[in-house]
Amino acid sequence: MASTDPKITFTIKCTMNARWARQFLGMLKTIQSLGSMGSSREVAIYADGDGDFRPKCEWDEKAMGELGIEPARSIPAPHGKHFFDAG
Repeated sequence: MASTDPKITFTIKCTMNARWARQFLGMLKTIQSLGSMGSSREVAIYADGDGDFRPKCEWDEKAMGELGIEPARSIPAPHGKHFFDAG
């Protein structure tokens, strides 16, 4: 089913250790590819907070707030997993 929501363009700035950039970008490419194919799958990245995966992400919170967009909260999932779905 096609969405009637308007499309928006926004920029996210991420700072992280170089060794994680490939995995992070790979996750984004996979999300994009699945969307292009119309395929639904879970996509995950291991957020190793005890290790060196400590990304810092920034975006224009004021502009997003003016559009009524705030970061979603995760849907409760077992084993400490976080799951996000726009439904």
